[in-house]
Amino acid sequence: MPDTPAPAVNPLPPAVIVLFLIIVIGEIYVAGAEANLWDSFDARINLIRQFAFMPEGFGRALSGGLWVPELFWRMMTYPFIHGSLMQAVFASVFILAMGKFVGEVLGNIAVIAIFSSSAIFAALGFALFTSSSFPLFGGFPAAYGLIGAFTFVLFSRIEGLLSQQLIAFRLLGVLMLINISFSLLQDGPPLWVAELCGAVTGFISAAIIHPGGVPFIINKFRRS
Repeated sequence: MPDTPAPAVNPLPPAVIVLFLIIVIGEIYVAGAEANLWDSFDARINLIRQFAFMPEGFGRALSGGLWVPELFWRMMTYPFIHGSLMQAVFASVFILAMGKFVGEVLGNIAVIAIFSSSAIFAALGFALFTSSSFPLFGGFPAAYGLIGAFTFVLFSRIEGLLSQQLIAFRLLGVLMLINISFSLLQDGPPLWVAELCGAVTGFISAAIIHPGGVPFIINKFRRS
């Protein structure tokens, strides 16, 4: 029998498709509402109110020792709610590209674990390390977690001295520099803090999930 030709593009891992579809469903819902097919015209604002992470409310609950399940669930729902279609598109591009790489190397469960843990710790970092009352929403903090995981995989594959392996951090460094610069120039909420926390979480999560990842990092820094 003749060999089946390999596809021009490798299929996406199922976990990445699921994450992407959740974002798409949200945007379809908003588009339908804006077209007066269902719900109200301000559906996007309503979604942000219902599912975005509220650092101010979280801080009050934490300081008061209160357990409000909704505030903690919002750490998992905010990555799928976006302030505009363009924000959703750009976040989806990062999730698809980085998620495909991470899924092929570490597996489907790793994609979900890294995405979820990065979203949670990004929200925690935003609440604890900033005084902003701006709601946190959008897929970028969790997507940066996938970028952090991507960075770890590159870091583990590059041979040579630690100084040479730091090339793996080039993409992450450039993106963070751009984000910090825009945040300072526009005097907006310090969303880069959440994105940095997400990236660090993704890097650490990948090191834990990858076989021998943590010993590799320890040995690398010992030899440097």
